[in-house]
Amino acid sequence: MKHVCPHCNKEFDIKNKKKLKINKNYKVGKRKPVKRMREILNFLKEQEDWTWIRRIAKGTNMYPYSVSYLLEKYLGNFIEIVDPEEVYESTGIKMKLIRLKNRDIDINKVIEDIKIRTNS
Repeated sequence: MKHVCPHCNKEFDIKNKKKLKINKNYKVGKRKPVKRMREILNFLKEQEDWTWIRRIAKGTNMYPYSVSYLLEKYLGNFIEIVDPEEVYESTGIKMKLIRLKNRDIDINKVIEDIKIRTNS
């Protein structure tokens, strides 16, 4: 007899109950990436000047898309971003330059603020 998992749509034999075990603490779509945001903020705090997304991604061991998403969605109030067009005019390279607005920022307060704003 076969069973279809509601999360991943894979078929399993009912005899093999180890594969049917589902983690009940996992909420689909409710995950807040607090640990990754903290890593990004720590990395930006260490930087003395402007940096770009690929450098942040390499420094934090994340994908560039994930870094860009977290910066735009959650950390937009705490960072400054220079448009790629302004950088292209002076250097000929298209990239977003990023830095913290306030280098003396308390990361724990930022995370608490994000949790309050996102109702988590």
